[in-house]
Amino acid sequence: MKDIEGIYKVEMLGPFGWERFSTAFIQNGQYRGASAEHFSVGTYHVEEDNFDMVGNVTQYFEHRSIFGEKGLKELQINFKGTVGNDVIEGEASAVTDRRYALSFRFNKLSALN
Repeated sequence: MKDIEGIYKVEMLGPFGWERFSTAFIQNGQYRGASAEHFSVGTYHVEEDNFDMVGNVTQYFEHRSIFGEKGLKELQINFKGTVGNDVIEGEASAVTDRRYALSFRFNKLSALN
């Protein structure tokens, strides 16, 4: 298993390229992320180069449309990606409706020590 623990910049692919989305802390099977408008908590599993995460996103500011849903305060998501050199790339989708997958990448900023 690859050592992926650390602090990450999370970006989402938008209409104008990669947009900053949040900062995430990945450690001991736990995923924690936040921005000025939301926070995310979840669990992850890594097997070889595969990264799988299930989590909950809670928006507490202006509820942004995401995954084809408008005005949601809470949303459960799945993320499936591939682990590279200090980068995790993949797609996230709502657990209830996987038609609207969004591309995300996590760029490692620092180790957790």
